[in-house]
Amino acid sequence: MDTEIRPIKDPPAEGTPHIQVDPSPIDFGIVTSGERSSQIATLSSLGDATLNVTAMQIGSGRETFTLLAPIIGSFEPDSFAEITVTYTSDGSETTGELQILSNDPSIPYLTVPLLAGSEVIIDTGDSGEVDPPLSQPVAVCSVDPGEILAIHESADWIGNSSYDTDGSIVDYSWSLYSAPAGATSTMPGGTANRRGFTPDVAGEYVGELVVTDNDGLVSEPCYATLAATAGDGLWVEAFWTNSGDDMDLHLLDDGGSLTTDSDCYFANCTWSSLNWGGAGTTDDPILDLDDIPGTGPENINIDSPARGTYTVYVHDYPGSSYVGRNDVTVNVYLAGRLIWTDTRNINSEGCYEPFVEVNVPGGSTTSLTGTCR
Repeated sequence: MDTEIRPIKDPPAEGTPHIQVDPSPIDFGIVTSGERSSQIATLSSLGDATLNVTAMQIGSGRETFTLLAPIIGSFEPDSFAEITVTYTSDGSETTGELQILSNDPSIPYLTVPLLAGSEVIIDTGDSGEVDPPLSQPVAVCSVDPGEILAIHESADWIGNSSYDTDGSIVDYSWSLYSAPAGATSTMPGGTANRRGFTPDVAGEYVGELVVTDNDGLVSEPCYATLAATAGDGLWVEAFWTNSGDDMDLHLLDDGGSLTTDSDCYFANCTWSSLNWGGAGTTDDPILDLDDIPGTGPENINIDSPARGTYTVYVHDYPGSSYVGRNDVTVNVYLAGRLIWTDTRNINSEGCYEPFVEVNVPGGSTTSLTGTCR
């Protein structure tokens, strides 16, 4: 699996942003095998221009290190944020890295080493009886598989290996600890295992499991991370802030026009593709998700887009119950990589707001501004 993140933003025209993460490396020391430890690092914006952090993930070491809540966004000079990284020990010496993508021109691709020491077992020579094990239950969790295609594939949250040394587990409490912005997928019902979770937005989902034993004792939380990918082609997501305001995502073919068959939208493209590009269907668009009463997401994707320039619009469909200002976010992925994102305020019923032009296969983008059509 490719765990690399790549720069996608140029530095600002005026001033120079600068990123710093402290401490670096993040050293967990020695943690007993099977136990979990968390460390907090501080991300600081130290330049004289706004620092834009566009991606954050665990690179190598994902088996034992977990980033609970990626910090993505804009940071004004002299501001900071806290990053929490959790380490689950297997008793061995372990290394990994935290990867951060920003518009700092000197270190656009920052790697912070993650370190953990080897557990040392000391033989005291005492052959006497040992203390009985603690009675607190232990939550053991995972997600299978650990990486899937958003919308089209499902994963299972697994907790049936949780245990209690002097009793039994009577309750398995699963919840979503974190999810990408705009996601509306919820934790499936069930007990120890929660099957059939389908993410509706690309990004990282962190599930949290807490178990309770027959004595009423509650475990420490266990966390499992699911990576929902955007596929290998062109992938466009849209979601918004206020419900009751039907926002419709439109993707125009190279040289296309709105509300024609060169425009993929709800009227002609819902779960059936239009005939774009060459022979076959892999270069044809499909509207996988269409939302009317909620806050999205909506999704259009093309598995193997033909060469050309595609244009993204959002239509504030008239007649919906909510008619005020509404922040709409559009994310564009190409070959599984986020290449463009922006949030715009739309407050005009019937308006077609142009967002971005995307060049394929190069991946260059042009933000569109102007009067709503």
